[in-house]
Amino acid sequence: MVDLLHVYSKQSPATLRPAELLAKAGHASRPTVAATKPRTARRLRPEEVETLIAHYIENRSVTAAAKALRITRQTAGKYITNAGFATVRRMTDRDIELAREAAQAGETPHSIARTLGFSPHTIAKALS
Repeated sequence: MVDLLHVYSKQSPATLRPAELLAKAGHASRPTVAATKPRTARRLRPEEVETLIAHYIENRSVTAAAKALRITRQTAGKYITNAGFATVRRMTDRDIELAREAAQAGETPHSIARTLGFSPHTIAKALS
């Protein structure tokens, strides 16, 4: 195809007929790209699952545990949930009450979030 364009752009001294150009273009020197299979989630070995769970227990963060093992957050969440841990933690009324008390005492949403184990965005939503 490039040869065909090259001839018609008047920069090539050769004058090949279009049929010859198409035949020549059919024998491209570039290798064809094979279709790749969609990637699937990596399966963890039992000792990797134990390491993942240990990271989750230590940090209470699926994202941090996933980064430690260099896997996706979704894969880490699947293994942690299958191990019997609840990965979604919602603020209880007591958590909201503690957050309000801390905010009235002058703490920032970031420090409250660190103390209670939620994101600053979750704390800000609860305080509004």
